[in-house]
Amino acid sequence: MRYLTLRQIIFLLMALTALGCQSNPAVTSVRYDNVRFMDVWSTYTHCLSADESQVALQDSTKLQDVSRAQTTRSSLDTILPAGLKNMVAQPSSRLAVDVHAMAASCGLHAGNLAMSAGELDVARHQFREVLHGHAESDYAYYTAQARERLTQLELTLQAALR
Repeated sequence: MRYLTLRQIIFLLMALTALGCQSNPAVTSVRYDNVRFMDVWSTYTHCLSADESQVALQDSTKLQDVSRAQTTRSSLDTILPAGLKNMVAQPSSRLAVDVHAMAASCGLHAGNLAMSAGELDVARHQFREVLHGHAESDYAYYTAQARERLTQLELTLQAALR
């Protein structure tokens, strides 16, 4: 009888241990990732719907800050030895969208609005920010657009000086 009771206690402890691990799942950050995503997405859509250059510039600055933060957070260059850097890929983004592309798109929109409002220095700064901040080949469309708008801006300035 005592052997049976000891066996039942051991079985009960094993069952409780197994159930205990499954009944309290680890808290995930899905809710927080979703909030962060929604904040970024709201800023991006607000930027593209803006009609005033200053509003779009504020949104562009926010998106550029998020883009830079994501780049510096995921950089493995600072923690890996030189021999391992080429063997390890950068971690993928936790967001469902490309924040760098959103920042570039918003920057172009803000630059266009500034150019239309006659704020040529602000427009030039925005287009240069897109060029310098998105030099990777993944963002060639945005850099080509920024380069084209800088050329238009320079032609406009030259025509105004004549």
